[in-house]
Amino acid sequence: MQSVLDQTFKDFTWVVVNDAGNKESVEQIVSLARESGVDAQHLYRPKSSGMEAASNHGVLSSSSEYLVIHDDDDSWDPSFLNQTVTFLDNNLAYSGVVSQSIRVDEEVTSSDVIILKQSPYRPSLMSIQMSDMLLENQFPPISFLFRRSLYDEVGGFNEKLPVLGDWDFHLKALLNSDLGVIPAPLANYHFRTLSATAQKNDAYGNSLTSSVDKHIEYDAKFRNQMFRDDVANNVLGLGTMLVTSRQLMMLDKKLSAAELRAQKFKRALSRIPFAKKLLSS
Repeated sequence: MQSVLDQTFKDFTWVVVNDAGNKESVEQIVSLARESGVDAQHLYRPKSSGMEAASNHGVLSSSSEYLVIHDDDDSWDPSFLNQTVTFLDNNLAYSGVVSQSIRVDEEVTSSDVIILKQSPYRPSLMSIQMSDMLLENQFPPISFLFRRSLYDEVGGFNEKLPVLGDWDFHLKALLNSDLGVIPAPLANYHFRTLSATAQKNDAYGNSLTSSVDKHIEYDAKFRNQMFRDDVANNVLGLGTMLVTSRQLMMLDKKLSAAELRAQKFKRALSRIPFAKKLLSS
């Protein structure tokens, strides 16, 4: 709530999708936001059907020209909306814009959130390339403001994916048009390290840290299904590119490992007088 209230840009609606959580406590937060002048609404879902379904529910319950998914564990710089909205207003060729991000490592206890460290997240991100996105997701949802027209063209978020739905959406977005970049860290991407107490029920884990195995599982399922769709439709499409990019990524890892072994071998030889003389000749 504080991340939203602190925005210098005020012409927005905050749609809080309560995905089968505590109804009363969430309503209290939304009421506080309203009292602070924010146009906020609370959507209660009595049964959870996943992150992507919750996101679609929120989008379809609003009517704004621009959209952004603000995960409950992430946060913004106060100027995020102002800078991203201004960018899209002035750059009609782009269907969305991404800001650079700060990675925030934090520990969640039963009574507090303790920030352990902060560091730039992908500081070299200066453009959004399809070739990079095919390897892995390049930015978090918290840093991505996009046009509602893009959401309609993509067809919303894939509710069949329990994880990686943002990557799926970003890939399909790039198939429609280009995305701009603001080279300033205006979004905070939070990574949660659970305390020993919290780990027992995983109550406060975010999807990236508490569902690592599921991300690995669905990375394979997602690439495989997209490739099957290409084969079934007899086309060279996104699935073919995803499989090819995976092969290139594995080849790059093998070459990097081989280079590292060669460097270690060369250092070992340099300690032997006779071999050192040969290396220098």
